[in-house]
Amino acid sequence: MLRWYVAPAMLLACLLSTVWESNLYNDGRSALEVIQAGAIFSLMHCFIYGVGANFLRSFVDRVSHENLYQPVMRFLLIAASSSFVMSLAGVTVLYGELQLPILLQSWLAWWIGDMSGLLVLVPVFIGLVNRIYPRHGLLFGLRYEPAGRSGYLKFTTKLATTSALLVAVALAASYTESAEVACLVFFIALPQMWIVHTESPMRVAVSIALFSCLSALLVSLLQMGEQAYIFQVAISVIASAAYFAMAVPALVSQNQALNKEVKTDYLSQTVMRQHFIKLAEQNIRQASRYKHKTTLLLFDIDNFKQINDQYGHLIGDEVLQEFSRMVKSKIRESDILGRFGGDEFMLLLPQTSLESAYKVAESIRYGMVELNISNPNVKPSCSIGAAEMNAAKGFAGAFEEADRALLQAKRGGRNQTTLNTAINPNT
Repeated sequence: MLRWYVAPAMLLACLLSTVWESNLYNDGRSALEVIQAGAIFSLMHCFIYGVGANFLRSFVDRVSHENLYQPVMRFLLIAASSSFVMSLAGVTVLYGELQLPILLQSWLAWWIGDMSGLLVLVPVFIGLVNRIYPRHGLLFGLRYEPAGRSGYLKFTTKLATTSALLVAVALAASYTESAEVACLVFFIALPQMWIVHTESPMRVAVSIALFSCLSALLVSLLQMGEQAYIFQVAISVIASAAYFAMAVPALVSQNQALNKEVKTDYLSQTVMRQHFIKLAEQNIRQASRYKHKTTLLLFDIDNFKQINDQYGHLIGDEVLQEFSRMVKSKIRESDILGRFGGDEFMLLLPQTSLESAYKVAESIRYGMVELNISNPNVKPSCSIGAAEMNAAKGFAGAFEEADRALLQAKRGGRNQTTLNTAINPNT
């Protein structure tokens, strides 16, 4: 994955592993024979896996957490095909021929073992490279951090839970010597999915690597040679499922962001018109059911066109942003502020009478002096119209009444609040 200049390190690693394996099994080969075998083993690994890795690298730079499905499938296919070719070539070269007994005894184990190693370790190494050498830019999807990611203590607890379940299954399978009991290891995919949906891809890769290493250790310590295949296959299956599932929280997060973007005005960070109307109609139904009063306020920044013409649109945008910030600071969490368009805003006040809404409106109108505008010469004010909402007139009727009240406030000299009924402190 880091191009061909890392081949010397790979060659040395393969050579050392050959020497270690020869000493481990005490196969009686001379030093020269071990070095020759190690050299052949190294060249095979660098070439076969290098071709697969460079093919994967050819498109991995374009990967993000939103489109993990296609690269995950390609990664799995490359891992499976590369390890398949490597196992066939390895058995053929090491034994000089490819006979059926040798094939059944060595090739399948080699293939499954190598493929499991690739599935488990490649994402971890990519994540480490991203952290140590960010300029390489390998698989940006692994840099995704879910919004609800837990702290290290909770992550450690999840790893401990998964590990404890794996130990329990291994002990039970060893005690009963039952392949059926060993198959329970596949159910550890459930807590692994828990990690996938709550942690970052890097942590997911670490958890899978830990699961794999612990599985190998347990199989060795408990001498579960006959059941080793089950654990190896479980590693591959759980890892594959986890990589596909990694895209789910990313897609959910993206959908939430897009949903917010569709419903939120980018400039003022207030609710957009259509979504505001939908929320208002829902509130009308609730108010009618529970006999609550609801009021609608309409705001218009006074002489806003002159501000744009005289001081520029950037200052005008600043006025709108500061206005929405100020209004939010003076209303409840249950109140809904929306932008109707241009310099007009709407405020929905649930469970609020017209008289109480007037006090809120005046608080906002007087709060215009709090706007922190970069140009001190800009001192905006606002006019406000208010109307009560109910099921009979609906949103359209209430909006029309509030709009008439707003027009009256503007005709009356601006910088004032006008109600659509006789209950008007200005009169």
